[in-house]
Amino acid sequence: MKGNKFKDLWTLILLCGSISMSLFAQKEAKVWKTFKKDSKRGVKSVLVDYSRAGYAFGEKEIPDVAQLNYPYFNIIDFGAIPNDTIADDEAIHAAIRAAEEAKRGVVFLPKGRYVVCKGVRYKGFEVNHSNIVIKGEGAGPGGTEIFMQDYMRHDKAVFKWIGPHMFTFRPEGLDYDAFCSTNTASRPYKITSPITKFSSEGSYEIEVKDASQFVGLTHIVLVMPYNKECVKDFLGDVPTRPQWERINNKGITANEIHKIKAIKGNTIVFEHPLLTDVKPKFGWYVAPHEVISECGFEDIHLIGNFQEKFVHHKNKIHDSGWKGVNMAHVSNGWIRRCVFTNVNYAARVTGSISSSVVMNIIDGKQGHGSVEMTFGTRNFTGLWLDKTDYGQWHGIDASHMAAGNVAWRIFAPQGRGFDLHSGYTRATLYDCYEGYNMTGNGGNYKVEPHHMKGFTLWNFKQTGPAVKGYDYWSMKPKKENVNSKYWGFAVAKPVVVGFHGSETTFVASSIGYKESLGKKVVPESLYEAQLEYRLGKRPLWLDNILKEWKDWRRVVLSEYVN
Repeated sequence: MKGNKFKDLWTLILLCGSISMSLFAQKEAKVWKTFKKDSKRGVKSVLVDYSRAGYAFGEKEIPDVAQLNYPYFNIIDFGAIPNDTIADDEAIHAAIRAAEEAKRGVVFLPKGRYVVCKGVRYKGFEVNHSNIVIKGEGAGPGGTEIFMQDYMRHDKAVFKWIGPHMFTFRPEGLDYDAFCSTNTASRPYKITSPITKFSSEGSYEIEVKDASQFVGLTHIVLVMPYNKECVKDFLGDVPTRPQWERINNKGITANEIHKIKAIKGNTIVFEHPLLTDVKPKFGWYVAPHEVISECGFEDIHLIGNFQEKFVHHKNKIHDSGWKGVNMAHVSNGWIRRCVFTNVNYAARVTGSISSSVVMNIIDGKQGHGSVEMTFGTRNFTGLWLDKTDYGQWHGIDASHMAAGNVAWRIFAPQGRGFDLHSGYTRATLYDCYEGYNMTGNGGNYKVEPHHMKGFTLWNFKQTGPAVKGYDYWSMKPKKENVNSKYWGFAVAKPVVVGFHGSETTFVASSIGYKESLGKKVVPESLYEAQLEYRLGKRPLWLDNILKEWKDWRRVVLSEYVN
């Protein structure tokens, strides 16, 4: 008996020691400790505060549609017939229009397969009103399927990769093709006002010449036109490559979308802080930014019909023949619990703010891309699983003046890696990302670099071959690239913390800050830690969505996904 007590005591001592050693081995990252100290002192830190990305700026969960008390518009009531070979486009269009006329509603697609895009020149479905949700009865076995039989025609598109999505949410009258073909700084805004006073990163307000023009608006966009004088502010002291025509000839442009909290005289107060210093000498001005809000797409299996082996930029069909869902100029939008099969692209969030793409799977044949976050501010892609046969050509993308965006808990072990598709991107977090390579590259060499200041790679797990001496800002091409205009990824002084998996090493001078290369750090997720720190407690939606993702994925994968 005494021996058993001694044995139990010794077991307890060993257990406590093991726990202590484990906790000791998982000390907080130094840069995280510094961030908390800097936040308390109100000074700029090495880490950007990324915690405001996503639906409702991360402060509350995406709503349960059943609790919204919206009227339902069942597509069967408008003539759709599941599980036949007759196209159901007209019924879906009619249900969407009915929901818009009611000013809110759920366009409901019951269980079964619905055929769309059958042998016609096609632009897809559009939602132009706030408070509209397109909802199926589950993306798993026995749920709702939308089968895109033929590819989307886009003969007038300037580029192969610019084509319509099957579903697009956007304000009525927004010229989507023009939006994709130009950048914010070159758009002819009808109403503008110059910013007249310096506002620092982290500030909640700006001063303009005439704020009265924006009274009654919910959102505005801050725009900095192209100029060379600002290059050091956005890139630091790094040199530019000679083939970067746009940045060398025109300089840099930038924008940020903000939600208005109040207007006091000529001062505009925002709900959330600036992501950059706004200097009047660089020509910053303000313009209205039209959005629709509280729009969703969920619980649907969207199936394309792309059956070929993907060839990058082969033609319009390969690049963008089958595209899924686009949230264009949407505030508080979401795409969740969907499966995308045999598509070139799954989703795009463009010109939007505080919108989320969460809990989704892509499978089937390899296609062009995964999720794009472009032109917008503080958008969010999380809990994404790439199960395509070779992995999508491009991973999760933040590009084209996107600012403050986050990719969180992404699983793409076969894909080429994450993507930063050039175009003056800044302040991006790739958090707990598992990918084959450290990057999927992207963007024409003339419009590089791929990312300006403010990029953080946190606890990235590389599953592909290790690279020795990876250079995030190479100024000379390697021997194998000597005849190419693409010299590799270009990110201005990134923060790399907790990089693990493959034993890749980096050129130290190309990194702004590095810590714990080869081993994960604590906190595991920077986004979660920053959100909890800002709110003073861990929001319930984080644990709810992590549990739901685990359960939902188990059901879908057990019987459904290739």
